Amino acid sequence: MAGKPSTLSRITCLQKGVTPISTLDTLQKAALAARLADEKKAEDIIILDVRGLCNFADAFVICTGNSRVQLNAICSGINQGFKKAGMKVTRDDQDRRANWMALDYGDVVVHVMSSEARNFYRLERLWGDASEVPVDLGGVAASSSS
Repeated sequence: MAGKPSTLSRITCLQKGVTPISTLDTLQKAALAARLADEKKAEDIIILDVRGLCNFADAFVICTGNSRVQLNAICSGINQGFKKAGMKVTRDDQDRRANWMALDYGDVVVHVMSSEARNFYRLERLWGDASEVPVDLGGVAASSSS
């Protein structure tokens, strides 16, 4: 079911106090994913604005989990939060045994990585021309890296 949600679904979301995801812009969706990851205790959460640098996404959210159980919990929490907001993952490369999971929400791709995978692949360096977007996670800095 592509396209915008129906007026009825938007009204239902508003009645339930949920912002319909279709009304959020790219960076708001990325910030939502970052907050949902933070709720599952993800670490070193950053958002990269890759507009104009990447042809398959406009923003990346990159975060770290300390175990496979936590990686799965982070992915599940993000998927559930987006589902409540009216959007399902476009592509879920979630292998429960992997140390890097990618959730594709169209214009936002969320990378949930183990610290080993993050240090090895260094996506922040690979996409070094991208701007890092500051994220407010309730008064806590989004990233502990400098």
